[in-house]
Amino acid sequence: MGKIIVLGIGNRLMMDDGIGLYLVEELSKLNRSLPVSFIIGESDIDYCMEEMMGSTFAIIVDAVFSGNKPGELAVYSIADLHEQHTLDISAHNFHLFQSLFQQRDTMKGYLIGIDPHEVRFHIGLSSILKEKWETILQEVSQTIDRLIAKG
Repeated sequence: MGKIIVLGIGNRLMMDDGIGLYLVEELSKLNRSLPVSFIIGESDIDYCMEEMMGSTFAIIVDAVFSGNKPGELAVYSIADLHEQHTLDISAHNFHLFQSLFQQRDTMKGYLIGIDPHEVRFHIGLSSILKEKWETILQEVSQTIDRLIAKG
């Protein structure tokens, strides 16, 4: 399949906005059958783009306002995000997703979004996402496996 990356983006100082970082950190500790690079990109989009160079498959994990209940997942193809003009769902996305869309012929990509409960200045997840942590972690892990198998 080529180089596969899972990229966590977010801001640890903004509560649930950091969910992508926390998830990718935890997922990087799990054994995977396929070689996957786990990258903590935080909110440095230029660093994220540099790390993704040469990849053929990218999965981004981020807090996303999709209208679901806090802690629920939504999966989007990066190409579909651009076509559907839904680039305002994440605070970190416009430059990143626009760049990924331009590379759609050489890199396939998905966004796994987790609906936040609270985004404000404070370190750590909201109590609601903490309560759902194990379920969220399991669902994101299974979704990553499914997306990679789907290719």
